[in-house]
Amino acid sequence: MSFFDSIVDKLFNKQSPKTAFIHEVLKRSNQEVKAYEKWKGTEQAGSLMADIERGYFMKKQGIVSAVEVHLLDSQYSNGFAISFNDQFSKESFNHVFDFLKERGLEQGYKLSQGDRRVLDKETYEETIEKWYLKPQAEVLAGLSDQKFGNILIEKNEIDRKPSYIKLMANVYQDRLYTKAKPFSELIEQLFKPIEI
Repeated sequence: MSFFDSIVDKLFNKQSPKTAFIHEVLKRSNQEVKAYEKWKGTEQAGSLMADIERGYFMKKQGIVSAVEVHLLDSQYSNGFAISFNDQFSKESFNHVFDFLKERGLEQGYKLSQGDRRVLDKETYEETIEKWYLKPQAEVLAGLSDQKFGNILIEKNEIDRKPSYIKLMANVYQDRLYTKAKPFSELIEQLFKPIEI
């Protein structure tokens, strides 16, 4: 390779966006499903979800809690993010991610997409897992029921270490859809006590 080619290659490689070097469908193994179901039936699961709910409401009041929660509020999107800390194990963090999906499905949603992307960043590796939920088709007074809007649940890892979980409800702004239900109602459903 000539000196000129080497310079051009370096310039263009640095400017080109990093793309996923792994992009796959997100599917849980039988072992992962069993571990999740077992976790869901424990006191730890109920306690952890209650701690996250408490962190959410404390954050709304500007109070810091043991579980670090961030609020995401705008006119058309509402949600929250949970930072990984010593309140979680890597496994329990994964279970919380799957639990939020399950609670979303219970609200009349269907799984539209689940995927995992591993991105090669310059100085680190980023893994993003996503569950994307859409309202099941239902018509109310001639309009499509959007329920709470589309729900995106994302789990992020940096160098294979958990970083955060984010849940967003994105509202449709279209006359063909019903008005979205309040996000506060979705929060109630997500964090209702786990029945053991």
